[in-house]
Amino acid sequence: MCEYHSKFNGLLSELNNQRGILTGELSRLDKYISSMYHDLEGIDPSEEYALSYVTQLQDTLKKRRVVKDEMARLDAVLNPLRNVSGDIETSVNIRKKVSKRWRRDFKMTLTLEEVLSEG
Repeated sequence: MCEYHSKFNGLLSELNNQRGILTGELSRLDKYISSMYHDLEGIDPSEEYALSYVTQLQDTLKKRRVVKDEMARLDAVLNPLRNVSGDIETSVNIRKKVSKRWRRDFKMTLTLEEVLSEG
C-alpha cells in the first residue's frame, strides 16, 4: 500500500517540478517581452529594422502562448491532485494503523509478493 502512496507522491512531485520549470520560462519570456515593449517605444516605425523587431516580438508572444497553454493543461491535472493529496495522506495513515493491527491480531506474516508468487 505504501508503494501506491509513494508513486502518487512521486507523480505529484514531478508535476510540481514541471510547473516550476514552466513558471520560470514564463517569467523569462515576460521579462523579455517587457524589455522589447520598452525598446519598441523608441523605434521609428519607418526604420527598416522595425518590421524585424515586430516579427521578433510576435514570435516571442507565440512562445509565451505555448508555455501558457502547457501550464493550463498541466494545471488541469495538478490542481485536482493537490486538492486530494491531504485526503490521501489521511487515508494512508489510517490504513497503515489498521494494517499494523491486523498483522498483529491475525499473526499475518506473509507478504503480498509471497502470496502472488504461490499463485
